[in-house]
Amino acid sequence: MPRSANKVTLLLLSSIAVLLILSAVITPTSATKIVQLQPTTVNSGDRLLVQADMQRNGSTVTLSYYYDKNGNGLPDDGGSWVKIANVTDGGANDADNHTNGYILFSWMTPQLSPGQYIIRAADPYGPTRTTELTVINAPLNLVPAIYGSQGTSAQGLVNTGNSFSVITMVTGNCRLCHLTDNPTTQNPGVNYTSVESLFSANLSQITGSPTDTSIEPTIVHMATGTQADVAWTGIASKTLANNQTLSVTVTGTNPAGNLTTQATAYAGVNKAVNIAPTSTNQNANGTAQSSATAQSSGSSGNPLPGFEIPIALAGLTFVAYVLSRKR
Repeated sequence: MPRSANKVTLLLLSSIAVLLILSAVITPTSATKIVQLQPTTVNSGDRLLVQADMQRNGSTVTLSYYYDKNGNGLPDDGGSWVKIANVTDGGANDADNHTNGYILFSWMTPQLSPGQYIIRAADPYGPTRTTELTVINAPLNLVPAIYGSQGTSAQGLVNTGNSFSVITMVTGNCRLCHLTDNPTTQNPGVNYTSVESLFSANLSQITGSPTDTSIEPTIVHMATGTQADVAWTGIASKTLANNQTLSVTVTGTNPAGNLTTQATAYAGVNKAVNIAPTSTNQNANGTAQSSATAQSSGSSGNPLPGFEIPIALAGLTFVAYVLSRKR
């Protein structure tokens, strides 16, 4: 091949290489090339994170979900898409707060039936991508404990005429752990009133009042990212007989699963007792679904086994702080 022809060929190849490099630099990567969920399996009412790439920085995607009844990963069984929220890169509902071609949305799931769902990210400037979500409905797990006026050193102890507190660790429904997560019309989040109304306690055996059978908690303390403490504080005991054993029953409802859990804690009068709280789970019509005894050192549903005492202490510290502010 003549030398001039080689030069032309080399020039053409160089030009093509330069064009390819420029196109890679100028042309954005494909829209929503990923849609990821963290986690991919949740209880109805839990929070999950939705992540997606964008075709253009600063644009808006629409997130939706579809109940995939036949579980084949396709929206082909007669259902309909339900809008979750619009998320703008670096703007409304974007949890990472940066215009970077990437969105992170914190979604408090609504009351969903157990099963498989499809999550969709619709990008107006690129292809729509989907991923799958599995929803289960588990009952709450309640671990109540009765504390006398001396705090954690008086667990399981009630003295005549003294005040006492009931602190209940709650797991199994993360809706209780997040008051607001980027609230929108489609994703309203949670408030204290709705959380408190899910719980009640029968305090009548200690207070001596027959009307104290359904008392809402005085404090809801978000102890960790997956756990809440529900407390009844500053409650005065009646005149009690020495060494008798008393009980307080706490009731909680997971509205998403329509499941109710009752757990009973025990205390002694002038002499602490060490009886593990017992719990029972019921469905909507009151039929017991399962029954279990929670160990005094924790429960199988606790994501932080071995940390119950520090968490309870933190709850009591918070209670003391709130009470001091009220004075």
